[in-house]
Amino acid sequence: MPRHVTVSEERVRMPAPDAATPRRAATLLLLYPGPDGELAIPLTVRQPDLRAHAGEVSLPGGAVDETDASPRDAALREAWEEVGVPPASVRLLGTLDAVWIPVSNFQLRPFVGALDARPELVPHTAEVAAIVELPARLLLGDEALVEQLIEGEGWALRAGAYLHADQVIWGATARTLAMFATVLRRAIAGASTAGADTPNAGGVPG
Repeated sequence: MPRHVTVSEERVRMPAPDAATPRRAATLLLLYPGPDGELAIPLTVRQPDLRAHAGEVSLPGGAVDETDASPRDAALREAWEEVGVPPASVRLLGTLDAVWIPVSNFQLRPFVGALDARPELVPHTAEVAAIVELPARLLLGDEALVEQLIEGEGWALRAGAYLHADQVIWGATARTLAMFATVLRRAIAGASTAGADTPNAGGVPG
């Protein structure tokens, strides 16, 4: 969780009971074979002149519009608009816990999806300055998540972050990736345990 450097450690972490109801948002954590065959996740670097979250690294996503049938549809629509991934090509695998974003008061629902092949990623340049492909394996290292000093105009905080391709990935995006890393670790551990209990699990002919 972020820790402000310039304010008291007693700051409120969640919305107060009388706070405005958070707006709904959705994002897509998309998995596919990357350029080198490794599992990859596309991230967007937001344009520096945007009103909210300018210059930050994000998963494709945004607010749930009135025209969206559900947050799921919003996540797929945003991935199409921001990085050019056709909604019909995505196989949805599940969801992660919602993440509250204090600065913009969004309640963000992450969806996890997959593609069989690497897509042709096309940035929507009005919002996206660049697309970064993050190897999923980088989330699993013991020191993958580091504490980083994040600074903006008139503020500074220390937060957990991932570092990749000269980018600092923090905030709601880092929290989403950390949740997904936990899921991956549990899946790998479960597969290892199941393999150890299965005769000839190593592929040795019986």
